[in-house]
Amino acid sequence: MSPSYEILFGDIHNHNALGYGVGSLERSIDVARGHLDFFAFTGHASWHDMEEMEGGREKHWLDGFERLANGWPKVQDLIADANRNPDFSAFLGYEWHSSHFGDQCVVFPEDHRPLVCPDTVGELRKFCIGENALMIPHHLAYPSGRRGVNWDVFDEACTPVVEIYSEHGNSESDRGPFDFFNHSMGGRQTSNTVRHALDAGMRFGFVASSDSHSGFPGAYGEGLMAALVTENSRPAILDAIRARRTYALTGDRIELAFTADGAQMGETIDPRASVEVAFDVRGRDEIDVVDIVANGHVVHRAHPDTRTPGGEAFSGPVQLRLEWGWGPWGDLALERTCDWAMDVRVADGRILRHFPCLQSGPFDEDRRHRFSANGARDLSIRSYTSRRGAYRQNPNQSVVLEVEGTADTAIELSLTQPVAQTVRTTLGQLLDGSVNRFTGPFPAEGYQWHRLLPLNESRVAGRQTVDIPDGRGQVYLRARQTNGQMAWASPVFVGHA
Repeated sequence: MSPSYEILFGDIHNHNALGYGVGSLERSIDVARGHLDFFAFTGHASWHDMEEMEGGREKHWLDGFERLANGWPKVQDLIADANRNPDFSAFLGYEWHSSHFGDQCVVFPEDHRPLVCPDTVGELRKFCIGENALMIPHHLAYPSGRRGVNWDVFDEACTPVVEIYSEHGNSESDRGPFDFFNHSMGGRQTSNTVRHALDAGMRFGFVASSDSHSGFPGAYGEGLMAALVTENSRPAILDAIRARRTYALTGDRIELAFTADGAQMGETIDPRASVEVAFDVRGRDEIDVVDIVANGHVVHRAHPDTRTPGGEAFSGPVQLRLEWGWGPWGDLALERTCDWAMDVRVADGRILRHFPCLQSGPFDEDRRHRFSANGARDLSIRSYTSRRGAYRQNPNQSVVLEVEGTADTAIELSLTQPVAQTVRTTLGQLLDGSVNRFTGPFPAEGYQWHRLLPLNESRVAGRQTVDIPDGRGQVYLRARQTNGQMAWASPVFVGHA
């Protein structure tokens, strides 16, 4: 990756019971601190143009707004206190709804700031500029008048980035994966997509966040963002966002580097007829395709070289995905929460890094997922799974391990919960295929080591000259893994004022 920047992962749009979600703010902070580098809590604050609903259903929203307003002093104190850890950053924020103007998340650079909810987007922007706060529109592609984005009122002032993906779905285009269907606000409207706004000459970077209402920032599959920072601090994170030096992720922590004529993602360069893009994509699963998109068109596609013979698979680090969950489902009237305690030990090798992939469900105020490394050979995992409340019906949790070793490197997985079991295998065996086990007879929970991922299957890098007709436009990168997880690098803008 770029030698100048460190990649941090975070979620700057999520909810809990201080609004109309569930869970305490204390839990949200603890969850975020456990697997993210930064987060912003953005409690539900207002909806000035909400219409009356059948049966007085609007009370659901109004009660949530009141809970945040009454709890605002507590919110300010807890977020300020969450910044005691030098390796974790927490930001104060709130969400402002509008049927006409579209929803906005306000994120403050400082602690102990006021909760202000005007009736127009212009007044909200004026407040954010005065506070030096961010104002980020989200679930963009919903229809106009149903809380979809209103590009007519878009202004770069305090809005350097937009939320291209969340648990609602994917706003890049009105086609493609992750359609909008989770909520009642309708499907994707072409004129409210990111693609439409870029074609119209607007300039913004890309972020994603979960919009989780389960008090679980960074929920896997619901949205995550990355910031390229000069140091791990709140000012550096905000500087990266304001510079549009960000990228959006659906869940897996794909690492991206992307430049155009040496300009970083988010930068603007002078008009020119072509640019040379350079990219380096390091996935957490096998990469399916890396697209270079210029002025709305895919102009280059790159794929991994999967032809490397097995003997060369261990010339660099490899990746292992451990997944656990499954188990009985609601139709069997056996839904339950299963607690897991597992320890991974690597002999004659090293665990270089691990990447949690944590679903938001099931909701539990007291349980936590914990990963504890003991040197470079041992990783302790404490977790829980259930089909109850699982996002898009997936109850499973997982972690990706980056491992250095040989075909003979032994991997031992020892369970003490929900049963006592030990599974021993080698990296060479996992190169050939997965290892699947169950904690009891059908329909008990299961777990598996996925087939090993060699470096050549998870990394794509290259350079490509891209034409820029009329010398003006934008170019960005989109990556997709074979497991469906995606990433979008913020564009480099060419010839923008």
